[in-house]
Amino acid sequence: MRALELLGKDAGKDVVMVGDTPDDIRAAIACGCRGVGVATPENVVNSIAKGKEHDSCTLSVAMKECGADVVMPPGFVALLDIFPEL
Repeated sequence: MRALELLGKDAGKDVVMVGDTPDDIRAAIACGCRGVGVATPENVVNSIAKGKEHDSCTLSVAMKECGADVVMPPGFVALLDIFPEL
């Protein structure tokens, strides 16, 4: 909420909070914002080694269960792909 205050922005679905833990997603939802999860590099490597998707690890599943709109792979480029208007 403090970041929104500093930016002079109201919470809402046009505000996205990006985080890598379920608590980050919970915080976004509690503020009335959209939550976007980011899988950690280590978890992505482990998932791919098992032949699974990047968002299949326990932490990613927990972020989705907490309300994440999506759990993306690590990296800023992936964020731009999800939100091309940025």
